[in-house]
Amino acid sequence: MYDFAIIGSGVAGSTIANELSEKYKVSVLEKGSNPKYVLEGKNVEINYVYGLGGSAVYSLGNAMKIDIKGYKIKKDIYKEIWEELNIKCPEDRFLNEIDKKFIELGFKKMEKFIDFDKCNKCGECARKLCKAKWTPLNYLKDSNADIFTNFNIKDIEYCGYYEILDENGKKIKTKNIIISAGGINSPRILKKLIDDENIGKNLFVDIFVTVGGILKDSYLNKDVSMLVYKKYKNFILSTHYSKLLYNEIKKDYKDVEEKDIVGIMIKIKDENCGEVLDKNTVKEITKEDFKTLAKGVSEATKYLYKLGVDEDIYTTIPRGSHPGGSLSLVVDDFEIKENLYVCDASLFKESLGVPPIVSIIALSKKFAREMLL
Repeated sequence: MYDFAIIGSGVAGSTIANELSEKYKVSVLEKGSNPKYVLEGKNVEINYVYGLGGSAVYSLGNAMKIDIKGYKIKKDIYKEIWEELNIKCPEDRFLNEIDKKFIELGFKKMEKFIDFDKCNKCGECARKLCKAKWTPLNYLKDSNADIFTNFNIKDIEYCGYYEILDENGKKIKTKNIIISAGGINSPRILKKLIDDENIGKNLFVDIFVTVGGILKDSYLNKDVSMLVYKKYKNFILSTHYSKLLYNEIKKDYKDVEEKDIVGIMIKIKDENCGEVLDKNTVKEITKEDFKTLAKGVSEATKYLYKLGVDEDIYTTIPRGSHPGGSLSLVVDDFEIKENLYVCDASLFKESLGVPPIVSIIALSKKFAREMLL
C-alpha cells in the first residue's frame, strides 16, 4: 500500500515524487516508457511527449519566472529551483555570431537549465536526450519513489483506499492519488473519477509559429534554440531553428542548406477556448489570437530584414506545445475531494505565454510542501 500514487512522470510528477518520497511511500505511474512525441488537435496542432520524464525531456531548457494567477509562490522556492537546476545565462563566448547580432538589435540572453560547458551545440535539444540539460529524469533518479512505466490506466476504484488498475491487470493500491499527467491527459484521467461537464474545458496551448528566411552561414541549426529573446505584452520572439521552416523554404530553393536558415519563433499568450475530448483536442485560433500572432510576425519580419534576409519570408503552421488550463474550471486549489489531488499545468487559469517549466516546478513544490505539513 502506497501513501501516494502520482499519475504522470513529467515536470510536476517528478517534482512531487522527489519531494514526498523523502517521507512517504510513493509510486509514479507513467503511461509510456521511452519518450515519444504525440501530435493531436483540430485546427491547431498540439505536440507533447508521453513517456518517462514527459515533454520536458525534449525541452529547450528555458527558465522564465512569471507569476501564476491564483497561486502565490514564495521567493525561496524560486531561489531553490535556480540552485537545483543550476540556471544561468550563457556567457558571451558561448554565443554564435547570429546570437550577438540579435542582441545588438535589443534581444536578451535566455536563462537556461543547461550546463553550457557540457553543451556541444548540436541543435538537437527538442529531439534527443542530453546530459548537459536538466530534465525530470534528474528528479526521478534522486527520488525514493517506485516508478512503473507502460502503466496505461484502465480503471480506478475507491474502497476506503484507491485501487488503480492498468490494461495488463497490474494493480496499485494507494491512500492518495495525485494526478500530474499534464494539460491533455490529466482531464482524461479525472473523468474516470468524477462527473463534471467542465473537465477538459478552458484549454490553452501557447500557440506559436516560426518565421524566417535565408541568411547565408547563419548556422542557427548548430545553436541552442531560444538562446536569446525579446518579450512583449502578449508574446515573445526568440531565435529558433525549425526543420518545418527549412522544408518550406526548400520547396522554392532546392539547393538551400540548413546552415543558411534563420528563424524567429513567435509564441503567444492565447485565449482559453480549447477543449480536451476523450480521443481528440479542439483548439481554435480566436480573433484576438490571430491579431497577436500577426503583430508578432510583423515584429519578427522587421528583425529578419535588419539581419539581412533579402528573400521571401516563410512561416510554419500554428502549433501549440504547452497545453494547460484544462482543469482550472474544476479544481479550485489542488484538492478535488479527500485523498484526490491535481497538480500540473492543467490548473493554470490562463496561458503564461512563455516557457512554463519553472512555473510548473514552483507550483509542484508549493503543493508538496503543503502535503508535508
